[in-house]
Amino acid sequence: MILGRRRGKPKKQKDLEDLSLLISQLDGIRGFRRVEPEAIKDAFKTMRSKDFEQEWKKIRHDVEKIVYLPLTIQGLPTLIRLAMISKLIIPVSLIFTVLAIAPKMHRFLPIPLPPIFGQDIVFIFFMMLSIVTANGFIITDFIIRRKIVKYEKEHKEKFSKGRERIREVTQRLILELVEKLKRRGGDPADYKMKFFFKDYKGIEVIKESRGKIFKKKYPVYTVICST
Repeated sequence: MILGRRRGKPKKQKDLEDLSLLISQLDGIRGFRRVEPEAIKDAFKTMRSKDFEQEWKKIRHDVEKIVYLPLTIQGLPTLIRLAMISKLIIPVSLIFTVLAIAPKMHRFLPIPLPPIFGQDIVFIFFMMLSIVTANGFIITDFIIRRKIVKYEKEHKEKFSKGRERIREVTQRLILELVEKLKRRGGDPADYKMKFFFKDYKGIEVIKESRGKIFKKKYPVYTVICST
């Protein structure tokens, strides 16, 4: 995730901005944050370099393995489908709740609505459906996240080699960004990034904060390239 640039700074060059975004995304995937693999693939393509296309080929399987991990955990695909269905039902039930109560506010409406929508039982049904569905989504989403975190914690070794390959490619991209900034005289402060790791050469940590998931805190670093 790239932070906005300060006022008064020169306009960013898009290719440098894209490169810094790609670096942030790869560091995030290394930390089990998920980004659509096609977006990563397209980012490598925009670099228009066969060398970097090869870098993508080196880590493609590792990236996909981490991103699609939830679909491989027993019972999780079903929970994910339930969460998606709940997410779709929530806005629909809210719309019908509003329609059901709207006739009671007839003086604010330009035209009357069909009488059925004015029945209290319809309003109560859709209101309860909204509440139950929303709570169901929250609970299901919590269970999904907890299962994923637990699986990742118990199977770190399973992903260690892949995450190391991602780290190596991320490191090469950082050095590429450093080189481009030097060559163009760019200001590193215009390309701030948020990392979950700081074991790279060519970066400077300018701020450290704390994220939190299920009471467990983890460091988040705001970094720039050190030129």
